[in-house]
Parts: sequence; C-alpha cells; structure tokens
Amino acid sequence: MNNYIAYQIVRNFVDGLIPHRYRPLVARWLRDDEDAAAKEAAFRKVWDQTSSAETSDLARSLVTFQHSRDAYERRRDGRRQRWRAVKYAAGLLLLLAAGGVLWFSASSYYAHSGELLECSVANGATGGLTLSDGTRVRLNAGSTVLYPRTFSRFASRREVYLEGEAHFEVSKDAEHPFIVHVGNLRIRVLGTRFNVKAYVCDENVTTTLEEGKVSVSNDRQSALLKPNEQLIYNRINGQMRKTSVDSERYKAWMEGRLVFDQEPLGRVIADVCRKYNVEIDVAPSVDTTRRYTMSFRNDEGVDDVMNVITKIAGNLTYQHEHGRIVLKMKKGGAR
Repeated sequence: MNNYIAYQIVRNFVDGLIPHRYRPLVARWLRDDEDAAAKEAAFRKVWDQTSSAETSDLARSLVTFQHSRDAYERRRDGRRQRWRAVKYAAGLLLLLAAGGVLWFSASSYYAHSGELLECSVANGATGGLTLSDGTRVRLNAGSTVLYPRTFSRFASRREVYLEGEAHFEVSKDAEHPFIVHVGNLRIRVLGTRFNVKAYVCDENVTTTLEEGKVSVSNDRQSALLKPNEQLIYNRINGQMRKTSVDSERYKAWMEGRLVFDQEPLGRVIADVCRKYNVEIDVAPSVDTTRRYTMSFRNDEGVDDVMNVITKIAGNLTYQHEHGRIVLKMKKGGAR
C-alpha cells in the first residue's frame, strides 16, 4: 500500500467518515504490522493537519499502531494467512472510507444470489467486456464492474456497479434505461458514450460525457450532462460541479496514455501506481497537493514519468528501493 492510500484511510477515519459499525476494521488494519511505514507516514501527516479538538480519535489510533509496531519483532511465523484476511479487511475499509457502502452492500447481495458476475482488471493492465445487450465496457487498471449475465426483459432498467474507471458505450434501449451505480451516485443513460472515474481512494467521482445525454444523481441532487461536459462529485462534501471539457482527453487511458491537467500530485501518483503496477512511497515532506499538467505516451515507462515530475517540481528526487519507488525532497530543497 502506498503512502497516499494509507493517508486517505487515516484521514477519513479522523474525519468521522467511516460508519461506527465498520470502525473495528480500522483497528484490525492498524494492528497488523504490514504496511507499517505507510501507516506511520500517514499518521504523521494527518497529525500535522489536525486541530487540537480533533486529536482524540487520532491519539487512540496512534496508541494502537504503536503497540503493533512494538510487537512486530515478537511475531515471526504463521502470519501469511492472517495477512490475507487483514488485506481483505483493509480493502473493505477502503470502500467504506470512500463512500462505497452502497456499492459493497449491493455487490454482496448479488454475489451471494448469483445474479451478478464480476469482471476485474489488475493494476498494470486494461480490459473490457461486452454485456448481453451489446453495451461495451472498457476497464482501466485496478477496476471492477459487476453486471448481470443477462439483462432481464422483465426488468425496468439495466444496472451495473462500478469501482474504478471505465468507459461505457451503451446500446440504445428507450424502454430500459442503463444505470451505473458508483457508491451513492446513479449515472442514468439510454444510449450514449461516457467515461466514469471512481476509484475508492479518490475523493471525487468524475463523469465525462462523449455522446448522448447523461443524468447523474443521488438522493439529494441531480445534474444533466451534454456532450463535452463533465460532472465532478465530491464524496467528502457532497457537492457537484459541472464544467466544459474536451471529452477525448479523458479516455486517453484507453490508448495507454497518461494525461494530467492541473491534477494534484497525490492523484498523479495513484494513477501511475495503477498503470505501471508499482508501489510509490511519498515522503511526508512532499507537497501532494501541488498540481501538475503533463502527458505521457504509451511507450514511456514509469521512470520517464518520475523524471518529469521531479524536473517540474525542482525540489524532488526519487530512487528505487527494495522493489518500490521512493519520492522525497532533495537535500536542502525548499518545500
């Protein structure tokens, strides 16, 4: 787990965005000794950002985490299977922390009833499928879609569930609207092409319309999109923001390209990790809110990306250490 994802979990925990019934998962994740460095960096960063009135939850978490670190050297064997369970719990926590409760509960129900199938694409790859109605779905790295084997002709709508990023080319059927569920958002179309980016570690869900019409809604608000319009829904404050864009830029990933337009470094790193299937540890002193505009071809590798980031920043450097990349401040470099 990289530092950015660990930070998002701790930040959401301190902000009270995780339901109380799921908070034991946080404690279980904290007690595990895997990803200790990423968790420690996350705690330090959140601590620096936290006011005195907010420190009680964070202090308790730090105590739990420190106990796990102290016990690390005493644990040697028999941990591999337990780690798998904790990784699963941490994965569930990511869904909950980023507003994926609805997605998870729905997927659990359908998975047990056998009504939905799952298509997942690992980091470092892309993939896709064609649904029973002819709708084509292209999945970006680290993404999952749940869908029925066959859309029932007796159902009033066609529904799928997404976590990650996907491009949809929906077959027209005026009598059966197509709905993509992303957390508590519903993206409703009849026949159109659009892109949705909704990774659990991102605070925003971004819907970009290429062709047709799209309605994006939750229980409190809704918005209509026209071609070359984009809706950004912030999972933290619940606000929707619509803007005009060049929709072609937001499906560059389908050609293996990375395109960033004033994106904060934290999101850039998350995308790089998924595309190249690498782990990148970002030092706490690095400003992950600084925004970058840059693009990379399909034939450019992770070192090309890191070299450009450090060159633009001027005060950053990176190196490969023990199978992962470490991004940090240059010695004597000002933040």
